[in-house]
Amino acid sequence: MQFRKMNICDCGKPVEKVREDFGLKMCRDCAFSLPDDVPIKGRMVYSHKTGSEIEIMTTESYNANKKYFMPNGPRSSVKNFMRG
Repeated sequence: MQFRKMNICDCGKPVEKVREDFGLKMCRDCAFSLPDDVPIKGRMVYSHKTGSEIEIMTTESYNANKKYFMPNGPRSSVKNFMRG
């Protein structure tokens, strides 16, 4: 007969076998009581016509700067530039 070592969560409860199989070290109750993660925002930056980059930023930074990279008006960026 083979015995398996039981992992214990920080709260003192044993970690369920299914969760252990996935390599998780917290019991279900503790895992679902954690606060949700803050979503990460990003935008595409086109520094050249053949390639682009992804700029990843926090939600606060995205909200503070989105007025600079969101389109203004019904026309294309080129037409907005030529009009000004």
